[in-house]
Amino acid sequence: MAQVNGLYRACQLAGMPPAAVRPKIERLLGSLQQVRAGLGPTEQRDLDLGMLRWIRRASALSVVIGAGVTMDAGGPSWPALVRQLLVRALDRGHEISEMRPDPGNTRDEATFRRHVVDVERFDAAQEAEARGILAAIDAGTADTEALMRGAQLCGDLMGQHLFTDLTDVLYDGGKRQPGAIHRAIAELAREQLVPDRPPHRFPGWEAIISYNFDDLQGEAIDALGLPRATWAMRGERMAGDPNATARAAGQDSVYQPIYHLHGYTPRRLFNITHVRFVFSTSQYLAFYADDPTHVITHVLHEHLAHPIKYALYVGCSFTDERMNDLLRQAADVLPGRWHYALLRWPGGQTYARAGASDLEAAAAAYLRFGVQPIWFERFDEIPETIRALA
Repeated sequence: MAQVNGLYRACQLAGMPPAAVRPKIERLLGSLQQVRAGLGPTEQRDLDLGMLRWIRRASALSVVIGAGVTMDAGGPSWPALVRQLLVRALDRGHEISEMRPDPGNTRDEATFRRHVVDVERFDAAQEAEARGILAAIDAGTADTEALMRGAQLCGDLMGQHLFTDLTDVLYDGGKRQPGAIHRAIAELAREQLVPDRPPHRFPGWEAIISYNFDDLQGEAIDALGLPRATWAMRGERMAGDPNATARAAGQDSVYQPIYHLHGYTPRRLFNITHVRFVFSTSQYLAFYADDPTHVITHVLHEHLAHPIKYALYVGCSFTDERMNDLLRQAADVLPGRWHYALLRWPGGQTYARAGASDLEAAAAAYLRFGVQPIWFERFDEIPETIRALA
């Protein structure tokens, strides 16, 4: 893989398109795959982790976190999140309220209480659709489009008030804290020295890319006193939200960037007006198409389809086909150069006993869109696997 990366890097420095080295890459890949196939499960895993360690120390490795990382902290899965929003919308509707002064207020001392003046609800057709999606979630048959539609129904009813409920669910009324995976990722976000890469000082991760709305990963970094800035779409442009450490250090300092692809709702009071929340990559791309200022387009070109940069996916299920399409695009631009994912071993026997044909068959579906699995058997292995990249 280092040889593949070297060819693409030389191509980049010479100002040549990646296609110029494709014949050499294809010949090299044949030899590399033969070598890999001759390795056992443990040796393949050690090879991949060693490669990722080298890439991260060059500050060329991003980590992409999905719903599984939030679930590790006790948060809801994507279907469970949509289910809770649907139940709240069906049970309570959208309460229209106003603040009214309490009786007995004086000019020097006044208190106010919230009064519900009206309740908006789904019409009959919307309610039937919402209950159908709820039934599909409970039956385990709701696909990505159904979940997106369920969330959109809630958004259409609740408007900006949806995110009061969304934040309450994500942070469990303020009680939920970053999980073990969040903390392991945060430990590797410390600034590092890369002697052969000007300007030499870089964040520990080239980027943290999140499919999640919550800010638990950012909170884990804050707890270590490290500078970070979170980026998401606000209106028609990407906007940054630096933490106090990054603000104090100044904009020219080294900080850990975090990109939220689908929206961002921190625990603290935060103005969400114009923040773009969507519930699938396909919906985001429908909004922004090929706009280069769009966060997903930025992530594709600057991180996924960049000749010297790699990504490690953690807690991702790869069920969003539009996101898989982005990976396919990156693989088409840079064939033979794959990203990596920590995934649970699906075989009947233990991973350590898997044969070459078992390993090849298990990885095939992911390699089609440019992702090499790194298998684990227990979810509690993930934090230490991440720390092994230090």
